[in-house]
Amino acid sequence: MALNLHNHMYEVQNNLHDLKGTLSRIAGIKLGPDLNWLVRAGVDPVWFINTYGSQIVYMHIRDQLSDGHWAETVGSGVTDFKAIARALQVQHFTGRAAIELAFDQPPLHPLREDWKSSLEYVRKTFAWS
Repeated sequence: MALNLHNHMYEVQNNLHDLKGTLSRIAGIKLGPDLNWLVRAGVDPVWFINTYGSQIVYMHIRDQLSDGHWAETVGSGVTDFKAIARALQVQHFTGRAAIELAFDQPPLHPLREDWKSSLEYVRKTFAWS
């Protein structure tokens, strides 16, 4: 078990104002970023990983469409998960990740299909040796 800070938009808006303040008060705290909330706050997740990679032990993976609505599955939206995976590999990330699905409207497919599709995409995209 690893204590880590998880973010929503508030903590990373305004040039990471809230997050930077917390990091200055709790030296060495680990991070568990929600990559989609980073995107929604205007923070490039690749930049975030390159900047804070040594502190990241966990993350949430969720996708969104170009209009800002959540994608039904991870990999069906516009988030550049291939670039994110490359950045994590460079940072030697060995932590865990959670696939997180969210819906602005009822899903078109059964949830088990959405989970299966998302898991297959994540395994394929984030697989490195």
